[in-house]
Amino acid sequence: MEREDVLKFTNSVILLSKLFTTVEDKFLKRKLYEKLSDFVSAFMEQKSASSSASHNIDLNLKNSTNNLLDHLEYLAHISKNNVTPLLIAQRNLLKFKLHHILKQNEEGKTDKTSNTQQSLERLVSEHPATETELVLSKQKPTLLAQRRNNFGTGITTKERIFNYIKKTPDVRTKDVLNEFSALSGRTVKRSLKELIDGGFLRKRSDGIAVYYTCG
Repeated sequence: MEREDVLKFTNSVILLSKLFTTVEDKFLKRKLYEKLSDFVSAFMEQKSASSSASHNIDLNLKNSTNNLLDHLEYLAHISKNNVTPLLIAQRNLLKFKLHHILKQNEEGKTDKTSNTQQSLERLVSEHPATETELVLSKQKPTLLAQRRNNFGTGITTKERIFNYIKKTPDVRTKDVLNEFSALSGRTVKRSLKELIDGGFLRKRSDGIAVYYTCG
C-alpha cells in the first residue's frame, strides 16, 4: 500500500507538471503552481507524520487535493486548446483521491465494503462530468466547444464573474451586482466569496466601498 501511495502520487505530479506548458494565462498558471505545491507539501507531511497527528494531516491532504481538482475543472471549462491532457491529469488525481479514501477506510473502519461504496458515490457526486468529458474530448471535441460557447450552460456564474473582474480590476461590489443584475444579489455575493476563499480574487475596502481584483 505504501509503494502504491507513492506511485499514484508521482504519476499525478508528473501529469500536472506537464500542464504548465499548456496554461497561457500567467495568473492561472501561478495558481496551478501554488495548488500543486500545497498538494506536494501535504503528501510529504503525511508521510513523515506520527499517528497521533494523522487526522489533521489527512484532512490537509484531502483539502489540497480538492482545491487542485477544482482548479483543474475551472481550467477545463475556459481552455480554448485541447483539454484531453488536462482531463487525463484530473482523472489521475481523482484516482489518487479514491485510493487515499480507501486506505483510510481500511485503516480506521471495520465496515470496509459499505464505506468503499460511500466513497465512490461521493467522488461521483463531487465530479460527475469528469469521465464523460474525457470521452467527449476524444470522440467529439466540438461538443466541448459548444458547451463553452453556450452562455447559459458552459460557463458557471463564478467563471463569468471572475472573467469580468479580470478585465475590470478594482471593481466595486455595486458594479458587479449591476453587471449581473439578472442574477440575485445573494448568488453574486456568494460567488464572490467563493472566489475569494479559493484564492482567485482579493478584496479591499477604502471605508466607503469594497473593491475586487484578481488574486
